[in-house]
Amino acid sequence: MKTEFNTTRKCWQAMLLGAAVLGACGPVQEHPGEEELETAEQGALSGVALGIDTGTSYVTGEQPLSNFAEQAMCEFSNLGAKWVRIEADSSGVDATTYRRIVQKAHDKNLKVLVVVPARYCGADNQTEIDAFTTSYVAHLNDLATTVFTGTTAADGYEIGNEPNVTESLCPDGAPRFRVAPNAFAWLQRRAWQWKTTNSRTEVLVSGGLLNTYTTEPFWNSFFGSAAFSGFSGTRPFDYLGVHPYNSSKLDTNCINAGLTTCFTSWKNNVRDGLIAAANRVNTATGTTGSKVFATEFGFQVAAANSDCTGLDSCTLFMSQAANNTPYLQLAAAMNAAGEAFVNSAVTPIAIWYDYRDEATETFGLRSGWDVTTGKYTAKTAAWSKFRTLAGGTGSTLAEACWAKGDYFKADFENGDTLRSTSSGDWAYGYYKAECAPGERIMGVSKSIANGWSRVGLCYKDPLYAGRYTQPNPRFPACSVRIVLNGSDRGQALSPPKSPTTTVDWDPGNYLAECAPTEYVAGVAQSTDHKFSHLLCCPAAVSATSCSTVAFGSADHQESTDSGNWDAGGYKGECGVGRYVAGVSRTPNGQPNALLCCNQ
Repeated sequence: MKTEFNTTRKCWQAMLLGAAVLGACGPVQEHPGEEELETAEQGALSGVALGIDTGTSYVTGEQPLSNFAEQAMCEFSNLGAKWVRIEADSSGVDATTYRRIVQKAHDKNLKVLVVVPARYCGADNQTEIDAFTTSYVAHLNDLATTVFTGTTAADGYEIGNEPNVTESLCPDGAPRFRVAPNAFAWLQRRAWQWKTTNSRTEVLVSGGLLNTYTTEPFWNSFFGSAAFSGFSGTRPFDYLGVHPYNSSKLDTNCINAGLTTCFTSWKNNVRDGLIAAANRVNTATGTTGSKVFATEFGFQVAAANSDCTGLDSCTLFMSQAANNTPYLQLAAAMNAAGEAFVNSAVTPIAIWYDYRDEATETFGLRSGWDVTTGKYTAKTAAWSKFRTLAGGTGSTLAEACWAKGDYFKADFENGDTLRSTSSGDWAYGYYKAECAPGERIMGVSKSIANGWSRVGLCYKDPLYAGRYTQPNPRFPACSVRIVLNGSDRGQALSPPKSPTTTVDWDPGNYLAECAPTEYVAGVAQSTDHKFSHLLCCPAAVSATSCSTVAFGSADHQESTDSGNWDAGGYKGECGVGRYVAGVSRTPNGQPNALLCCNQ
């Protein structure tokens, strides 16, 4: 992640950022679980799988991952990515949001690497280092046992990030490494001891070291630490993390001339640097077969209105033509990095930094938000190059996962709105809102003036409409929940059904809840305006990351893509990539909350 050290990188902003690769270590027995990362299906890059760093748009900006992880992970999957990299401890991001992002990645068979940042302001003595590492490991354990758990467990942790960046962010204001080399070595060792002591299965990657200049003082002090020499025969991580930017080896004259043939010498330097880094691990630990996990690679092109000036300050003036952004240099640099990984034979997975351009950095496969088109414009040449290198087999259209679905209002305040009648009259004598096959209920509203039910919001998902085949008499029948006199979570059916969740997700109110393999296709209320029925229909849903969306006294919309679909009502609405698994009502009959779950 670049946000922590933009000021230290001004001179690199137009440079190719070296590749970040995840690699499986050799057959050294002290590292269980490494072999699972080896893969025979690496796509166009033989022996190298690619991943994508999400960047920092978790809860802020347009289309944040908190509500749009479904589309983003769909796109990553289409591109052929195998890994996703996110950062823990980001401001404003809660555990539920992290879990939702990880679950969406796992739903697409993407592994997730979680960066756990670190900064050390202490002295180079063992007492202070031990206090630092103890605190860090306690936090790591907390993340692994309370945030990233179950189906949303991380597949790997990156222990720190770019420790050898010089900063002045400690209380004394003095410039120093983000984490001093000896402290960083002990941080890796203590994290490794946490893993082995607790039989953790997550992969541990040392925080990516900036560049592969392995003769620099930081590298020598790092590998000279007793955290290595005192534990001969064992590495303190599964993979050495490296960010081989190696910007000083770039042919800046060629790059600034707008050419795409500028990366051969840089490619060879990166290759040699990766090999040297792996060999340094072998020597320091007395092991063989060490691999590098280069956790970032990328190339930044400068916008026409960039504030950067000078040859070394992002003056790629020809790489982004006005009104036409082919990003050919971006693609060429990506291809060169891929060749460096393959030729090094120690870097089997590389993570591209990053998905979208950030405010001051333009490394993205997509540019910044375009208010005219309402999207993050794909950099077509680079986007397609990534898909080719990753062996992507999904859609070749960058917007395939972002096509907006269709919303339909189904008013049931004073009568029926039936977009399908295939399920029969499942609530005879009641006012009903029912979605058509291919649609699902995404929201319910209640009258601001009177408190009773008003509108059901139906949604047709362009990606997964095929999951929601009901109501349809040719397929298994839907089931009904009735909450006139209390909760109905399916146990009274014959045969009984289990609820989606086992918790009381809206205490004090009546819960109407579908089974884990059902979704809400219809809602009903009595003619005297008491919320009464759910129509639950079978579907292949995951029923994960469920949460309560209460709208009894105000709008609560996880997504507002649908617009203001009921100006006279309080609206409850599940986010994109989610569905309604239940609706609650108060004892006096007013709808109060939705149970929203990931598809």
